[in-house]
Amino acid sequence: MTTLNLKLMYTLFAAIFCAFAFTIPKPVHFDKMEHNFGIITQGIPQTAVFTLTNESDQAIILKNVKGSCGCTATSYTSETILSGESTEIEATFNAKAMGAFRKTVSVYTNAQEEAFVLTITGTVAEAK
Repeated sequence: MTTLNLKLMYTLFAAIFCAFAFTIPKPVHFDKMEHNFGIITQGIPQTAVFTLTNESDQAIILKNVKGSCGCTATSYTSETILSGESTEIEATFNAKAMGAFRKTVSVYTNAQEEAFVLTITGTVAEAK
């Protein structure tokens, strides 16, 4: 094969791969991937609620939901989430430190190896 034919073949393969890779549906859907608390008062924990919907044809199990630091606690179901069903994941931020924050919550399921990453943001202001 000539160099030109090989280049065309590799380009075609890459285009087909990219088109296929970006059309694979995700097994779960979140109502939002980020929650902005805005300005919150220091010392008063705040909770964000994320809704997960199982859009696959398989049952989903939440294996672990973990905050990026000790300042973020999580709450989630240990029950199996059947196809078409939804559940809530709570992330509670302990607003002890002043200033802007950006924290992540990693959601591990049986649907894929890598975690789904949710984000919470905001600014902690001094209590008056």
